[in-house]
Amino acid sequence: MKRIFCLLLVCSVVLSASAQDTYNSSGRAGGYKKQQKSGYDPDKLVLGGGFNLGYAGDYVNLGLSPKVGYKLKSYLAAGVGLGYQYYRAYDFTYDNKTYYVHENIITPSLWAKCIVYNPVFLSTDLELNIINLRGSKPAIDPVTYQYYITGDKVNVSAVSWLVGPGLKQALGGRASGTLEILYDVLQADYSPYKQQLVWRASIYVGL
Repeated sequence: MKRIFCLLLVCSVVLSASAQDTYNSSGRAGGYKKQQKSGYDPDKLVLGGGFNLGYAGDYVNLGLSPKVGYKLKSYLAAGVGLGYQYYRAYDFTYDNKTYYVHENIITPSLWAKCIVYNPVFLSTDLELNIINLRGSKPAIDPVTYQYYITGDKVNVSAVSWLVGPGLKQALGGRASGTLEILYDVLQADYSPYKQQLVWRASIYVGL
């Protein structure tokens, strides 16, 4: 049942409280009284976030991602986030000099985590990457017909859907540390996760 629920994570990422059943003794042997507790429960609030790191040769991806969410079930939490990333990747080589693409990225996101078998969980982040891109490109002088390099700045966006497994470790109290390995299954143009695994280490309270 848990695995079926996990497949619906992204579609069901909402911040709503669910009813909690509480049983109290009625004073008679074997008798119980069922009560409904509904509405917002502060004990189910999830706060935290962390950083991500991607590196492979000329590729660098560094980011911070604070998040807030709600524990919908004992094994499922979901919420929203707002992150910042710096991204650099190889662009081209000209006249024995290497040129890179540099990006500063603001990332609002929806996220969910589902415990499959403690401490293993599945994680997903649906992100809108708002990108300020700075790069270079070769151009040709219309008079001398000589090539030269010119700067190029644009604002673009890309949707990314990161999915993958993670491990959860209790740190004491309501705090937990997590480590995730994620992959962008959409691989859209301008995605900062092009053909790279993304490692994310985070600390959460209430997860």
